[in-house]
Amino acid sequence: MTRCKSFTVVLAVMITAAFLHGQAQQVSANQASQASFTPDQKQAPAGKSPTAREQRDAEKAYLAGAKSLEHEDYETAQRNFDMAVSLVPGNEQYSVAREIARQHKVTALIQAAEKARLTGKADEAEADLRQAFLLDPKNPMVVQHMDEILGATPDADSLPAEDVKAGPPVELTPTQARRSFHLHTSANDMLRQVLTAYGITPTFDSSVKSQTVRLDLDDVDFQQAVQAAKLVTRTFFVPLDPKRVLVAQDTKENRTKFQRLATETVYFPGLTASETTEMGNVARNVFEAQQVSVSAGNGTMTVRAPADKLTALNSTLAEMLEGRSEIQLDLRLYSIAKTRMQNIGVQLPQTVTLFNVPSQLNSIISSNPSLVQQIISSGLAPAGDYAAIVAILVSSGAVSGSILSQGFAVFGGGKTLTGITSGPGTANLALNSSDTRILDSVTMRVLDQEDSTIRSGTRYPIITSSYSALAGSTLAIPGLSSAGVSSALTGLGVGGSALASSSSVIPQVQYQDLGLTLKVKPMIQKNRDVSLNLDLKITSLAGSSLNNIPVLDNQQYTAITTLKTGESALVVSTLSKQQSKAVTGIPGLSDLPGFQSTTNSQTENDVSELVVVITPHIVREAHQKEAGRMLLLPVHP
Repeated sequence: MTRCKSFTVVLAVMITAAFLHGQAQQVSANQASQASFTPDQKQAPAGKSPTAREQRDAEKAYLAGAKSLEHEDYETAQRNFDMAVSLVPGNEQYSVAREIARQHKVTALIQAAEKARLTGKADEAEADLRQAFLLDPKNPMVVQHMDEILGATPDADSLPAEDVKAGPPVELTPTQARRSFHLHTSANDMLRQVLTAYGITPTFDSSVKSQTVRLDLDDVDFQQAVQAAKLVTRTFFVPLDPKRVLVAQDTKENRTKFQRLATETVYFPGLTASETTEMGNVARNVFEAQQVSVSAGNGTMTVRAPADKLTALNSTLAEMLEGRSEIQLDLRLYSIAKTRMQNIGVQLPQTVTLFNVPSQLNSIISSNPSLVQQIISSGLAPAGDYAAIVAILVSSGAVSGSILSQGFAVFGGGKTLTGITSGPGTANLALNSSDTRILDSVTMRVLDQEDSTIRSGTRYPIITSSYSALAGSTLAIPGLSSAGVSSALTGLGVGGSALASSSSVIPQVQYQDLGLTLKVKPMIQKNRDVSLNLDLKITSLAGSSLNNIPVLDNQQYTAITTLKTGESALVVSTLSKQQSKAVTGIPGLSDLPGFQSTTNSQTENDVSELVVVITPHIVREAHQKEAGRMLLLPVHP
């Protein structure tokens, strides 16, 4: 395995040296515009701009470094590149060449250490590895030999602090520029040219296949170029530091081996335990997170997955946690009760009494002889004037309860003088009207697709059942009811209440909601219309009972209506309506034309109505788009 890696690295060194040599020749011939890629020759203003002489000296040092790199003299190449960078610090091509020379030097030291170890020269191998570690402690090939370096280093505390301290995921910092590529070369060379064009140094794993590929891109940024290069070569990148990446073949085994995992705890404020559990299922099933731990009670989820998947998961959860839309419902309840009672007409006497006047006079005189003698002796009335005598007796109050005590009319004469009297007659002209209106205003805010209930009324207790036992009865148990045995049990303290059943009444009460119960479930449509699922129920006592249990009268209205925000829905219900009419008159006479006025008519109307007005308003619209942002997840072979 080590020999394969060494061969791949040597091949990469030869390709890189040839590439730098060709670039140096093109620079010397002033034909840099015909290169495979066109990096910008930026000069960083470090104090002052380099002079023409410094630029010529830097170009000579760069050419000398390229020749030394071609002859595998990495130390001389690095010195020449260092000189070129010091003369012209803003030239990115010089910096890239210096970094390539340093990486080749580290690779050569690791190869030398491997050869020394195989030949039994352990001290020489340790020295080469230590020198490679000092040049680049984050090189992936150096990291593979970290156990040998730690074993050779007497003090492990000399390692840099960032190597032993956990930190955030590594993020690349490429050059913010746009490049064009027209390449037809090997996969390794193509990846190296693309990455170095943006200031990123690649390190290749032995799994990267050596194949000829073609890449044609115009005016692309780093993300676009890298995405195209990955698809063409079927590789993936692992950031080692902000300027270096490890390139490996995109296989599931390589991702498990090289890809770094990040751990993050996500908080779900306001979610229930079941909703938090569903968030964990999304992380497992959709994003294929390797390890997900959900604490539904605390509303947290801890995820361990690659950084790119965590970024996509956070973006998705941010949209899901945005919540649902919120609706304000303005509810107006109008209770209208009207009562109208009207009594108009004439009520004629219902009875007529006929009597003989002389007979009534003789009856009163014969019943009061002493009083009659006193009236005659006092001279108040003559002896034969019976009418005057009876009138004095009636007016003085001596006679009561007689038909002559009330008004009457007479007709006839002599012994046939007849009196007639009738019951009272009344004339009615009465109107009694009352109008009662009750307004109840309710404002509430509910979530989209969430049920809400409004109740207006009372809770009425209804006894549904009761249990009772007969009192005073004793137990009659054969063998224990005899006098001797029962007295013996009483002496032992068993008897009395123990042998008698107790009397108890246990009622079972159920509370019933009387009045108005309104259930509303709003749903916001795509065009911002609000659909309301209404369920209106009115419960009242019917006025009758069954087995002493009141009978309830229920009225229910269910509908689904769609309104624009700010519009109102009107629901009108007649709670009760009663009408009564009483007619008093003479049968037959009241039906004749012209005699209707002799009839008394009494009517009463009682009407009770309920009006419900619901007006929805959207106060918070969570998801205004049909879909969230599309995320491109990595594809594992």
